[in-house]
Amino acid sequence: MIPISHWAQVESRLILAMVFTLSAVVKVRSAPARAGFRAAFGALGGRLVRRATGTLAGRALPGAVPAVEVALAAGLLVPASADPALAGAVVVLAAFGAALAAALRRGAAVSCNCFGVSHRPVSRAQLARNTLLVAVAVLGLLGSRGDSGAGPVGLPALLVGLLGAGAAAWIVSLWEDLTDLLAAPR
Repeated sequence: MIPISHWAQVESRLILAMVFTLSAVVKVRSAPARAGFRAAFGALGGRLVRRATGTLAGRALPGAVPAVEVALAAGLLVPASADPALAGAVVVLAAFGAALAAALRRGAAVSCNCFGVSHRPVSRAQLARNTLLVAVAVLGLLGSRGDSGAGPVGLPALLVGLLGAGAAAWIVSLWEDLTDLLAAPR
């Protein structure tokens, strides 16, 4: 029997790998998507990021985000690098959450473009999504601490895990639409 801590770690790694991969792909898939993310990145980061992106190194920052997301996704899929990738996911997601929270505090009417071109302004729903993703990463780290060296999961169990992770990643990517759908009518 596979311990629940092992499942927590495996499932959190799969969910986050799918979310980071999807997020990176939609940011770079077309010229409008890249331009939209660059603009959102500068607006979300506020004055400090706008000042930094005026430098040569700073102009590379928006392009580095999808690269970091892909690197984290790859690290999450390799058992030997899973713990550092989970810790990196916590840091990156917390930084994204801090940028969202700062934009909310400033009252900035800027879109996130986290999962592609969006015209919705940043909201508490996106902050909740990032908080949930941080919790998933922390759960994965806690699961790895409780993992007593359980062997690899079998193919049927892996397929069930992939199905669950795919569903969770789909929900995360459609978070804004779902929160709008479930919101009280105005």
